[in-house]
Amino acid sequence: MTTRNIPERRSHAERSAATRQHLIATAINVIQHRSLEEMSIHELARSAGMTSGAVQHHFESKAVLMMRVLSELVEQRVEAGQLWPPRELPAAQRAMQFVQTAWDLIYAQPRFIVAWNIYLGCRNQPEVLGHIAQLRQQINAQMRDGFFDAFPELAAAPDREAFLGLVFSTLRGMGLLQLFPDAPAAGPQAQLQCLAGLIASRCNAAALPAARPTRRRAPRT
Repeated sequence: MTTRNIPERRSHAERSAATRQHLIATAINVIQHRSLEEMSIHELARSAGMTSGAVQHHFESKAVLMMRVLSELVEQRVEAGQLWPPRELPAAQRAMQFVQTAWDLIYAQPRFIVAWNIYLGCRNQPEVLGHIAQLRQQINAQMRDGFFDAFPELAAAPDREAFLGLVFSTLRGMGLLQLFPDAPAAGPQAQLQCLAGLIASRCNAAALPAARPTRRRAPRT
């Protein structure tokens, strides 16, 4: 007599968590391939194969759902094991690896545009905007710590915060250009190389020893 392998039944909490993840993934897909305006509770229920009542059991309003979507997008954005290069690498290699990985994992991804669509579409919803502000603080702190850990030469620079803002503003701007597919551009790779060159040059300059002042010889008598 053989014993059949009976699959272990998931708990109610596990089933609820799986349903929420399914709804969040469906919402991201609807926003990405259609628009934020079309992402109503009714449309989400239809796309997810559920009833509107079942969706509202997990997310009582579109605003609450949007906050969970944003949280999911932020969690997907930071992949610390891949994003930051080892500090032992030469500055030029570190810089190019960082900007290329950041572009591939974050700014070139469709979910980056989804996040901005949510932000722009929820500007009149204080509840969602407050959540966005918290998420921005969280992601900015993670990015700041990771950047200066990967590029320790820049951590003591007097303008380190301004330079950090310049780096990530450039990457964000490149990502947002995807909203305008017909906009003329030199191409992301050329811009990424320029940005990497700027980071590497700042690292190399910071690593140079301070020039010693030359001592003037006293005239012979």
